[in-house]
Amino acid sequence: MFYEAIFQPSEQMNYNTDAKKLAGKKIAVQDGWIIEDGPFKGQNCFYIPNSNVGWIPQCDLKGLKSTSFVQWQEIGRRLGFIN
Repeated sequence: MFYEAIFQPSEQMNYNTDAKKLAGKKIAVQDGWIIEDGPFKGQNCFYIPNSNVGWIPQCDLKGLKSTSFVQWQEIGRRLGFIN
């Protein structure tokens, strides 16, 4: 499924520079997996395709909602992850 949300990085996660630049912005993410250990154990995580942001725990995504593929692609284009 395709989702959109506002990325609000937590202090518990060590995000890279590219991820930190997305703080406070609407991002397009895809469903990942259930986190098996660490401080986010049991949470679902998401990822931004075609990026080096890595996985994002659900708690760092505000207003997470499913979206159409067209809308998801548009958000990805605006952020430079989709051509």
